[in-house]
Amino acid sequence: MQLQVALDQVDLKPALKIAQKVHTHVDIIEAGTPLIKSVGLQSVRALKKRFPKKLIDADMKAADVGDLETMIAARAGANIVHIMGITPLETIEEAVKQAKKHPNLKITVDICGIKELIGLKGLKSRIKKIEKLGAHYLEVHTTISQQRRGLKPFSDVRSIAKMTKLPLAVAGGINEKTVKNLKNIPNLEIIIVGNGITGALDPAKAAQKIKQIINSF
Repeated sequence: MQLQVALDQVDLKPALKIAQKVHTHVDIIEAGTPLIKSVGLQSVRALKKRFPKKLIDADMKAADVGDLETMIAARAGANIVHIMGITPLETIEEAVKQAKKHPNLKITVDICGIKELIGLKGLKSRIKKIEKLGAHYLEVHTTISQQRRGLKPFSDVRSIAKMTKLPLAVAGGINEKTVKNLKNIPNLEIIIVGNGITGALDPAKAAQKIKQIINSF
């Protein structure tokens, strides 16, 4: 199981500073959507240059031209690119096809918002279609806006794990106190932590602790 830190800052310098502190304790470093929207794919290039042995995730949240969004992220050094699962299936298909042209590039499909729109039955049907397109990961994501209402991903990820054999990534409200709720989910492969690491008084210590807990699962 891998630990991913999400850098959701809006300035590159502090994001790189945090990455420098925690990189030895994480497997994947993510250029979060706010960072990419603020400074562009320069963030991905900078992370790949500074941490060439780490997997770099570009959370593009792409909803259109999946091939183009995937290509430009790959050229910047991304190893993982995020596509929205609620987007037309053609976008996901384009992204997967483009990923095949780049060594060591994978597509994560973020399914946030689907259950709210079409319910659990609709979500299950959608996941089956995403599987057929060849996506590499399915992300169970409780958004920051949802977290502000007190929602967490822990019950969702267990129910969704029963719907699919795709490797899962989970994000939203995870920290060293809550990560234990993710134990014994067989197809969970990536645990994504943002503020639980980056907002800690000691980000390195928080990342180390979370990684230790994950390794004990």
